[in-house]
Amino acid sequence: MKTSTAPGQVSFDCTQWIYGAFDSDTGKLVLVVEASSEIEALARVDSVAPLFGVRGVFELLVVQMDQMPAGVPTFLSAFFTAGKIGFTRDNVAPGTSTLQ
Repeated sequence: MKTSTAPGQVSFDCTQWIYGAFDSDTGKLVLVVEASSEIEALARVDSVAPLFGVRGVFELLVVQMDQMPAGVPTFLSAFFTAGKIGFTRDNVAPGTSTLQ
């Protein structure tokens, strides 16, 4: 029987700041986003917060963090820019609603 070992912890550098979104009532860290500014972080938190049952940023306190926490849903910049990849409305033939 062959056993495989998982690779050790891998570190990487984020190109932007890390912001944590904390539940304003409990103080629990709900999610983390990577953003270039606090304003961008608020917009990014607002876009993914509904995935966690949060209706808006007003329920969360967004704070810049010094390090990336483990075990918390994390959305790096690539997640937000990935929406620009793939099919767009320009890929649809005129007068149809199906991709060609």
